[in-house]
Amino acid sequence: MDLLDSIQSAMQELEDELIEQLKSRVPVAFEIGAHIMNSGGKRIRPQLAIISARMGGYTGIDALKLSGAIECIHTATLLHDDVVDRADTRRGRPAANTLWSNEMCVLGGDFILAKAFSALTSIKNLRILEIVSRTTERLSEGELFQMSNIGNLNITEEDYLRVITDKTAVLMEAACRGGAILGGLDPDREEALAGFGFNLGIAFQMTDDVIDYRSEKATMGKTPGKDLEEGKLTLPLISALKRADGDERARLGRMIKERELSDQDFQWVRELLQRRGGITETLERSREYLKQATDFLDIFPDSEEKGALMKLAGRILTRTY
Repeated sequence: MDLLDSIQSAMQELEDELIEQLKSRVPVAFEIGAHIMNSGGKRIRPQLAIISARMGGYTGIDALKLSGAIECIHTATLLHDDVVDRADTRRGRPAANTLWSNEMCVLGGDFILAKAFSALTSIKNLRILEIVSRTTERLSEGELFQMSNIGNLNITEEDYLRVITDKTAVLMEAACRGGAILGGLDPDREEALAGFGFNLGIAFQMTDDVIDYRSEKATMGKTPGKDLEEGKLTLPLISALKRADGDERARLGRMIKERELSDQDFQWVRELLQRRGGITETLERSREYLKQATDFLDIFPDSEEKGALMKLAGRILTRTY
């Protein structure tokens, strides 16, 4: 069995592991978790954990437990985000909070987080548990910091980087570092994989924020421009605003204040991003972080596992959803 087949087999085993982790004495807890878990995610974080472990030759059950826990943590944050954002759809399907109450979804997210840490505890590796625990703290801090800047036209690129570091990059870093620990890699190679995951996460989120303005609902599975309608300014808009004139800033400010974006408004914003270079600059920054990510892999000799990580990285900028 070659590496690709082996990884595909592991991902199928992961789906079984996720179902196992979501089991509950309360049927609705499983139903909420299964609904969002089966909504078509790319499973990039579990793949990072599994491949990173294999970089050190580890293929045991703990890699599945780690990758399942990482995906559960990510899924719980999505569930909470949909409640906070009052989302209607998630990856082209009804968001869980449209099928169950907000209260049920918050508690469902809490349940998924608890199950993640039960799985992590069963690995019996205190260092991995500590790493993922700190990461989960930062996920919450990132969400709170972003919420505290809703509607802030003066948010800086540094503020934005803080948000996406805590909300996206640190979980990918933890997936890679946890896998490296399971694989018994030496400190230099562990740090290299962690650096790869961190920078990949930054590039991933910057590209995601471009997609929010460039793609269509049929492709994305959610309404384009949703971040702006919620008052969240991401790098494409932050970059464009540096070059915007007073009238453009004023019109954008009115849109954010009203929290309602018409099709005409959204088309104007798209044109603003093109005119003021917000999309171009964001993609350039994403490429820079992607290059930093792949540079971290130079410490490793060529292998199927290294090639798989490089391939994952190569897909980041070509994503359409």
